[in-house]
Amino acid sequence: MTSPHLDVSELAAGLPAATREAALLYAGGDTAGARAVLEAALAKDSGTRRDWLVLMDLERLQGRWRAYETLAARYRMRFSEDPPIERERKQREAAFPEELRAGGSGCVSLGGELNGSAMSAMVAIREAATRHTVIHLDVTRVENLDSVGCRFLHSALTDLIAAGNGIVITGGESLARRLQRLLGEQSSQLAMWDLLLLLRRLTQDREAFERDAVDFALATHGVPPGWEPLLMPQPLRADSNERRSQPRYVSRESLALEGIIEQAGDPQLVAVAEFSAANDYVNLHLGSLERLSTSAAHVLAREVGAAASEGRVVRLIRPNQLVAALLEVLNLGQSAAILHAKS
Repeated sequence: MTSPHLDVSELAAGLPAATREAALLYAGGDTAGARAVLEAALAKDSGTRRDWLVLMDLERLQGRWRAYETLAARYRMRFSEDPPIERERKQREAAFPEELRAGGSGCVSLGGELNGSAMSAMVAIREAATRHTVIHLDVTRVENLDSVGCRFLHSALTDLIAAGNGIVITGGESLARRLQRLLGEQSSQLAMWDLLLLLRRLTQDREAFERDAVDFALATHGVPPGWEPLLMPQPLRADSNERRSQPRYVSRESLALEGIIEQAGDPQLVAVAEFSAANDYVNLHLGSLERLSTSAAHVLAREVGAAASEGRVVRLIRPNQLVAALLEVLNLGQSAAILHAKS
């Protein structure tokens, strides 16, 4: 079962040498080493298309957006087309009214530093909301943030919600993961907690909200806030026909992995084992999984192989290029279908 934007592949054979080496280095936490291998391959003009895609994903995951833009421009010159991730972004935005697309009067993009210097961006958000009932806020390219910037953004968003505006947010999940990492080191920053919990509500992720609410209560010795859904105006879709970027699976037959999984005993891998034992269709969504260590990948491979040997259907859905390459090194394509964005 596939959608028009997904391929099913078993790619262990023929994995480019630079991609293979970079995936293993990245799995071990050596981001600089992985980047150097891929850049060397591209500099020699011997880099395959896969090497280009892996390096772009590496820059994206590290929040190095200037490097990503430069690489994307070179990719367009080399292959005479947009990179897949840019094509997907344009396809998503095509469903929005023109004013909510990139560059439109109802779209505000935040990038770089979200700190005390971001006041002008907050003004832009509020001004856009005076002209449009629904605004599109893209926070994908925020590279660094602090408690002051979090307070600014939280205040602007709550003002819009109180005024009855709708907010379509892009990049909310990645910004939430960045906040989680910061709160692991600065757990007393209430402004960061406020923004994180609001992002969960904006992305309608109740499960993550309730998990973060417990962490908030433990960190601040307070009471975990309760979930309250946000009822906001929604944009008129330019195309009312549903176009999904991945197959539709019911929630009981899908499990999402996220963030960075380093340890073989990580709770997320325990959840995979339990989930695999309880379902005939084991759909693992990997789109929010940033990095998987080699030891963790071996555990995942063992669980996938065990599920497949028992006749279960296993799908590994939309891993980033680095995680996908690591899974291919371990030949998971022999036991599971890997669903990824077309290149």
